[in-house]
Amino acid sequence: MNIIGIHGAFQWDANNGHLGDTTSWSHDSGCSLFIGGKHICSINEERLTRIKYDGNFPKSAIKECLRVGNIDSSDVDIVYAVSTNHFISVEQNYSGVADKLFKYYFPEAQVKYIGHHFCHAASSVFTSPFNEGSFLTFDGGGSYILDETRRCIDHIENASIGYFNKEKRIFRFYNMFENFYNSFGQLYNSGSVEIYQSKIGKKVSNWADITGCPGKVMGLSAYGSDRNDPKGYEVTDHSIPYINFYAFANESRYFIEHWKDVFSPEDGAYYLQKTFENGMIDYLKALRKNHLDENVCFAGGSFLNVITNTLIKESDIFDDIHIPPYTDDSGVHFGAAIWGCYENGEDISMPDNIALIGPEYSNEEVLKYIEMFDLKYQDYNEDVVVDLINTNKIVGWFQGRSEHGPRALGSRSIFMSPSKKENKDIMNSRVKHREYWRPFAGIVLEEKVSEYFNEGFVTPYMLYTQTAKTNNLPAITHADGTCRIQTVNRTQNPRVYDLLTKLNPHAILNTSFNDNGEPIIETPYHAIKSFVNMDIDSLVIGDFIVDK
Repeated sequence: MNIIGIHGAFQWDANNGHLGDTTSWSHDSGCSLFIGGKHICSINEERLTRIKYDGNFPKSAIKECLRVGNIDSSDVDIVYAVSTNHFISVEQNYSGVADKLFKYYFPEAQVKYIGHHFCHAASSVFTSPFNEGSFLTFDGGGSYILDETRRCIDHIENASIGYFNKEKRIFRFYNMFENFYNSFGQLYNSGSVEIYQSKIGKKVSNWADITGCPGKVMGLSAYGSDRNDPKGYEVTDHSIPYINFYAFANESRYFIEHWKDVFSPEDGAYYLQKTFENGMIDYLKALRKNHLDENVCFAGGSFLNVITNTLIKESDIFDDIHIPPYTDDSGVHFGAAIWGCYENGEDISMPDNIALIGPEYSNEEVLKYIEMFDLKYQDYNEDVVVDLINTNKIVGWFQGRSEHGPRALGSRSIFMSPSKKENKDIMNSRVKHREYWRPFAGIVLEEKVSEYFNEGFVTPYMLYTQTAKTNNLPAITHADGTCRIQTVNRTQNPRVYDLLTKLNPHAILNTSFNDNGEPIIETPYHAIKSFVNMDIDSLVIGDFIVDK
């Protein structure tokens, strides 16, 4: 059976919305394809249109999935469409518009509509190693409850939980609808926009900037502290100066509206982060008593907060947790498709590395574009790349299947040595052009993680931070002494693994292959064009090393 999952705006321009405009709120659209239960391809629209967080109907992503799967649109049996614009009943609210659209693209397919949080949950459950457990979805908001005129009545999927048992084929899903502000995701999203605007001295209005604010402010939080303020900021009756989760509805509004009266942007970011962490831990402890099992699958954009993820993982609340590499909205079309396989009794088959599930390109295609740009090249030689890294060169890296999700994980990356502190600023000034306070991530050999970091656990998808216990990784060590790292082994990423074995330390600075404000590159053409236009020294692409 050929099953496709789709997420994206059905009949409006999702990329020109503004803060508070719920009628055009959609981002990270894309398409996933399974054939006979085997995963074939997942890709987001932004990777092909080059529009950051593109939320429009994923025409390009659909075409690419069909190309990779070597099938026609008429071969698709079922389309699982995510209820986008965050409406629950797409059929009712669009008066058949969505049905007509899918009939045009997939003339022979049955179409099923599926909820936003449901898809998040499926993306985590069916990529987890657990046979049995619970799941929990936290994000800025899922599907709205609407009245008959399509007006949002201020309630939204906020935290959805459930239980699963794969062997017994049990999947119980329970929505929780809350006021818009009584939400972990909305607290962080709204607060981070205000803090970021104050820090840079201007307003942000386009979706790309708004959607990127939480990650930027999370990085800024390392520069703040809990220093006492003469105005005596206090938001609860508790002794700690953080917002208690159980008063989110009023106090999150208060924080968002009044933080500038009390805090600098750095301290505001710090308090926002601590509020989020403490509220999350308290809430998870409460849920664990009555609702969640010892093994839990998390999903939703709130779990891109790597600092909080680490606190959860290191706590004793659960025995084990799983977060997929596409925990944000890039994972909902994947979740829709993998649920379709489960619902139709297909045996689900995923690659060993569940992050590297995008398209792959041949050496012939790579060579075509190298020659098009008239660039010098040589065959891949590991020792040459080691020498480039050891001599402080900036190296573009394009290998294998592209990553699905918001992180570059060694397929569409830019590398540099982590051993010199100034390399962070060099990478930033020459290539990335990001805010100075944002750290760079790193990749480390799996077997060396406990040698370099205090926590020492395996983290293949860059979803946690760990505290450096060595001073020889200064370019990837943040102001608070932590690193956002990815661990690799030979099975998950053999070429990166083999490269790291020859480096000392066995780690590398890793950032996404794109300039600030752009999506991560996808194709060989994107890679070579970006290499030509960016201040990168060499490009390792497929089985070639390219120089300018």
